[in-house]
Amino acid sequence: MGDHYASVMFRTTVTYRSKKDPAEKSINLIMKTKPEAEGMKKDLLEDDQLFSIEIRMYQKVLPEMARLLQGIGEEYKYPRYIYGSLKPLTILILEDISSQGWVMDELIQTYDDMKPIVKAIAMFHAASVVIESNDPTFAEENNFSLAEVMLGFKPLINKGFDDLMYLTKTYPEFAHFATPLENFKRNLSNFLIPLYKPSTTIQNVLIHGDFQYKNMLHQIDENRRHTDTMLIDYQACNWATPAVDLFNLLDIIADQPVKDNHRDELLMLYHQHFSDLLKRLGFVGKIPTLLDLQLELLRCEGFEMFHYAIFTTFRYIGPGPLDLDAMLRGEINNPALDDPEFRKLMLKELTRFLHHGILNQE
Repeated sequence: MGDHYASVMFRTTVTYRSKKDPAEKSINLIMKTKPEAEGMKKDLLEDDQLFSIEIRMYQKVLPEMARLLQGIGEEYKYPRYIYGSLKPLTILILEDISSQGWVMDELIQTYDDMKPIVKAIAMFHAASVVIESNDPTFAEENNFSLAEVMLGFKPLINKGFDDLMYLTKTYPEFAHFATPLENFKRNLSNFLIPLYKPSTTIQNVLIHGDFQYKNMLHQIDENRRHTDTMLIDYQACNWATPAVDLFNLLDIIADQPVKDNHRDELLMLYHQHFSDLLKRLGFVGKIPTLLDLQLELLRCEGFEMFHYAIFTTFRYIGPGPLDLDAMLRGEINNPALDDPEFRKLMLKELTRFLHHGILNQE
């Protein structure tokens, strides 16, 4: 299963017999629990909200999504739910599907390998819209916001912006970004908190919320091509603008060259799937146009700026397990600050944000 920062995972195999079938059988399981060791990971999960969300997703929402999509000939795949409880022990048990050929991958290197990912998130979004249209309580039930959690990691945020300020002090071509970056950081909460609330400018969806390459599994053929994708780790789902997941798609799933060369293609592909699915599902509300979607992304582009400030660093960290506590404390250094390719990328993107008004002098 995925590399979950918001839980501790164990794998096991259970053998069993049933009254209906006395033959011994076995099943591979994943058990997700809250961490016991002291540290920021434990602090992150002090209450049970993230687990409560994921248990409800597996018990109620994902089966309904699968049922709706099956009705139009589509299959929404997710790991089989076995058991979930908050008391006396917070635990979620799922079938371990790694033996069925589902594997993780890193940042996606080709446009073709992005296609099954785009379809998976479009299916998730479209099914959620139809559920909400038939259930007036659905949006309120899914009003969780990850914004306050993210803003609570001040050392991580400070480290990201300190790295950018290092560029403004060290390289003359970055100097004019100093004041705009300080302004952006100072007003971050004023932007981030409303982002996770229902949008008034586009059709809201149930966002995955933690849509990134470590929270999906793939079927990969003998030529290393991705043929199918399954989303996992549904702990941060929230009724909000699709822009949150779409910026994650572009910034934390696609490798930079794929994003640079296929950004608009990916968004058009998403819109094609999303709008087609809604029509086939019989949705009678207003379906956003591609222009509506692009304008929404422009309105929410500060989230992409946030990604570049905080998460671009991790593209340049070598392979191996990531020390989550060190990351959240802002103790992982950016090895690319003086890398010419990194500076070229950041100069291009910061300039784009400046020209779009995301960064400004006021």
